Amino acid sequence: MNRFINKHLNLVLVICGLINIILVLIFEFPCPWKSNFNIDCAGCGATRMFKSLLNLEIYQAFRFNPFLFCLLIFALFYLIYIFICKVRKKAYYKIKDRDLLILLILVILFTILRNIPGLEFLKPTVV
Repeated sequence: MNRFINKHLNLVLVICGLINIILVLIFEFPCPWKSNFNIDCAGCGATRMFKSLLNLEIYQAFRFNPFLFCLLIFALFYLIYIFICKVRKKAYYKIKDRDLLILLILVILFTILRNIPGLEFLKPTVV
């Protein structure tokens, strides 16, 4: 039963993430961190990054949000890896809670770093 719930929970999370990306691309919601606290969060520049990717402006997409850009590439390679493992009917590495904790720490660290004076190159920029 736990496996059944886990499988469907992952599907719901993926669908919610895709809906979130689509809504952000269409309606361009302002970042609450930027508008309320004048802090660039780890996701600032993500909408512009996705729009640049849709226009095949790879370097510009990287400049808008390097962290999410690299994370997106990593996720793409992971999905290809899972697909190949499923086609070959082999076991694959499943993401563990420890991996998600490391990702959360990286998000927090990137948010802190992009708001430190002298590290302005981490802020969303236009080339």
